[in-house]
Amino acid sequence: MLAFLALTMTGCQKEPNDLQTLKQNHNDGALSPSGGGGTVICSSAMINGAYLAGVALTSANTVSISLNVTTIGAYTIYTNTVNGYSFSASGNFTVTGTQSVTLPGSGSPVTTGINAFTVTFGTSTCNFSMVVVSGTPIYMTTCGINYVYYQVANQKTLKVWLDRNIGAIEVAQSSTDYLAYGSLYQWGRLSDNHQGITWTGPNSGTPLNGTTSTKSSKDKPANSKFIITFTSPYDWRVPQNNNLWQGVSGINNPCPPGFRLPTNAEFMAEVASWSSQNAAGAFASPLKWVMAGYRDFPDGGLYMAGTCGGYWSSTIANTSKAMMLWIDPSVAYTLDDFRAAGYNIRPIQN
Repeated sequence: MLAFLALTMTGCQKEPNDLQTLKQNHNDGALSPSGGGGTVICSSAMINGAYLAGVALTSANTVSISLNVTTIGAYTIYTNTVNGYSFSASGNFTVTGTQSVTLPGSGSPVTTGINAFTVTFGTSTCNFSMVVVSGTPIYMTTCGINYVYYQVANQKTLKVWLDRNIGAIEVAQSSTDYLAYGSLYQWGRLSDNHQGITWTGPNSGTPLNGTTSTKSSKDKPANSKFIITFTSPYDWRVPQNNNLWQGVSGINNPCPPGFRLPTNAEFMAEVASWSSQNAAGAFASPLKWVMAGYRDFPDGGLYMAGTCGGYWSSTIANTSKAMMLWIDPSVAYTLDDFRAAGYNIRPIQN
C-alpha cells in the first residue's frame, strides 16, 4: 500500500530586495547608455540543481543563459519572480560576441509544477520554463517488500519521473549498480512477484519464482511464475489485452498512484535530451538509467545484466508487440519486442 505525505505552505511571496533594486535601477530592463548590451538567448538555457517545493534554493541552483553581447560595459540580467523564486546576475562585459552568464537563484519554490520565466537583459527578453517537484517520499509495498521512491525532473523535457526503477533499492551510483536494477516485468502484468529478482552482482541475479509454460486467459494470472512461451503471439496472456498498462487507470498498472508507464514518444524525447545517446548519456541524465539486462521468454533466463538495459513503454506495436527503450554502451533507441519478455519499469508522472 502506498501513502503520500501532504506538504503545505502558506504566506505571501515577496521579491528579494536586491531584485527589486535591480529593476528600479534599470528602469525595468532599460540599460543606461554606458552599460553593456545585446541579445539574450533562452533556447539553450541550462538549469542546474534540484528544485523542491518548500525548499530554499542554494548555490547549486543556477540557470546559465547565452547572450550575444554587442556593447561592453556593466550589465544586469534578471528574471521575474515566479512561484516564490527568481534568478539574477550582475557583472561587466569586456568583450563582445556570444557569451554565457550564470544566474544564481534565490527564494523558495512554493508549489510543484512547471514555472515559466522571462529573462531581461537591457531591452532584450526571452523565456524559459522549468519544473519543481515534491521532496515528499513515495512509499510503496510490492509483494511484501517496502520501497521508498522520490520524484526527479528532467528539466529539458519538463517531465517528472520516479528517481529509480520499480523494485530498486537505491538511486543508481553507476549504470551497473545492481542495487538500482529493480524488477523485470512481463509487459502488462501486475506486481505478483513474477518480476522479482535477487541481485547478487552487476552481472548476476536469481529470479524469485520459477517458470511455467501455462499461459493465462485472464488479466491476472493464477500464479506468480514467469510465463514462458514458444509460440506466437509470444505473450503470457492469450488472447492478448492491449489495455493492461494504458495510463494511470490501466488494469494492471504497477506504478504508484499518479504515475504510469511512459509512452514511446516520451522515451524518444528522453533519449534526445541526453548528452550522448548511449549508456554513458543515459546514466549522466537526471534519471540515472541502468543496464539490468532482461529475462527471455523462451526459457525465463536472465541475460546481459550489466551489459545492456531495457525498459517497457505503454505503447503497443505491430498489434502483438510493445515498444521499449534499449540502452547499451554504443546506442540507445526504442524498438519493439514480444510482451512475454521481462524488462525494467521506470514510472513517469501523469
